Amino acid sequence: MSDYNPAPMQNASHPYQKLGGWLLFWVVMAILAVFYSVVELFSNTGFLRNWQTYSGLEFWLQLLLLLCLLYEMIMDAVYAIMAIQRNPRFVLAWQLIYAGSIVNAPVQLTVHLLYGYPEGITFASDIWSFFVIALGLGLMTLYFARSVRVRTYMGSDEYLRLAFFTKKMKWAQPAVPDGE
Repeated sequence: MSDYNPAPMQNASHPYQKLGGWLLFWVVMAILAVFYSVVELFSNTGFLRNWQTYSGLEFWLQLLLLLCLLYEMIMDAVYAIMAIQRNPRFVLAWQLIYAGSIVNAPVQLTVHLLYGYPEGITFASDIWSFFVIALGLGLMTLYFARSVRVRTYMGSDEYLRLAFFTKKMKWAQPAVPDGE
């Protein structure tokens, strides 16, 4: 049973009970990613400006890339809102952002191999994106599990029990006891 309470803690006595540090940084970055994605939709190389030029398989691959972008944009917004509200599913939302990335990377590589690379993009940069996805998911999962600030801010360990990859990890202990 979830003891989720979206209301922020009142009378937070410890500074870690307020949104701050790296968690605040990643929330701000998620919000900026949403705005960047909206701009990307309408860029000169974006799907919304070029969809008429695509045909056959390229159209469907580009549409899949667009759907991945929209999915990641929505999940970034969901993650940021959940983290601000102390929703214990915020780490799960963060991990689900990577589902879009995991689909996006091989589709992007396929588009580039079949239809050519745009200027400034190389095969190495496409391969590098696979490494970045794995590294980002691993490091952020480790951060959420080991961060005393995040554990204290959330007020319980439920966010770790609800996430995919943190169920069997050693978790951080809060700086102040839960419920204070």
